[in-house]
Amino acid sequence: MSRSRIALIAAAVAAVLVAAGIGLAAVISGRESDPVTTSSIAAESPTPSPTRTTTTPQKATDPLTGGEVSDHGVIAAKVENIAAARPQVGLAQADITFIQEVEGAQTRLIAVYHSRFPERLGPIRSARSTDAQLLPLFGKPGLVYSGANSSVQGKINKASIVAIPRSTRDSRRVAPHNVFVNLAKIAKSTKLPKATPIGWTFSENAPRGGTAKTVKVRAGRDTFDFGYASGRYTVRWNGSRYADGDSGAITKADNVVIMKVRNHPDGNHDVRGTPSIQSDTVGKGAVTIYRDGMKIEGRWKRPKASASLHFIDKSGKPIALKPGQTWVALAG
Repeated sequence: MSRSRIALIAAAVAAVLVAAGIGLAAVISGRESDPVTTSSIAAESPTPSPTRTTTTPQKATDPLTGGEVSDHGVIAAKVENIAAARPQVGLAQADITFIQEVEGAQTRLIAVYHSRFPERLGPIRSARSTDAQLLPLFGKPGLVYSGANSSVQGKINKASIVAIPRSTRDSRRVAPHNVFVNLAKIAKSTKLPKATPIGWTFSENAPRGGTAKTVKVRAGRDTFDFGYASGRYTVRWNGSRYADGDSGAITKADNVVIMKVRNHPDGNHDVRGTPSIQSDTVGKGAVTIYRDGMKIEGRWKRPKASASLHFIDKSGKPIALKPGQTWVALAG
């Protein structure tokens, strides 16, 4: 073969190789520059994590007041409620106050303290059968009283109650209306369990009810008035306000509860032979609750002394009290 023909073949082979290289480069270049599509993003994106919903836990509230939780125990005090006992001292600080009928159609008060304890409280008087049945509602509360007859004392001893008898007297007042105590000191020196739920519910929102700005209830021969103004009820006994004998503070309430109860003689008598009365708070009956100038009717129920006390409306739902202080009339 001639040299000219060999050179011609070599040139042709070189041309083919160059063309192949250019094509391969184009192919490689084309693969690297493919446009990115929406579907390719979806395929390559990580699966989104499920949305998390956070629930804010409800703030704990106190079982007796519906307000800030107090870690104190519960102490009830038997407070006298006749003209000779006025003016009482320390009532305005009670978280719950029960009105009860006693012998001779008179009334006494069971003032229940838990969130704060007055340094001076009184006049303190003797216990009754009603106390022994009512107070286990609060678990195992203390009961400050000036004494009791043997029958009532036996009931207290058997009940879930820490008896705290006291007889310290104020010489500026006439006996027997002069037993006063330092409840703050008693609270510090008496070992009591923390408060437990008593069956009450609380809400700032008032349930539906009729308007009622004035409340009146009879207990024995006494009339209690509760006038609503500026968000609270001013408490009156036979037309007179409860003004603290030391500070002048006016006793007020955020809730007024009227429980229809069964009153009956408990077998005891006073020194004049007048039968003593027991108000039953175990069982069920009608209840009327006043709050925020509104009136809500329903039923109360408490199956046994160690059970909670529930207030329910006509549909069977709990009636919510307003957070704060409550007065309860045991109306027979």
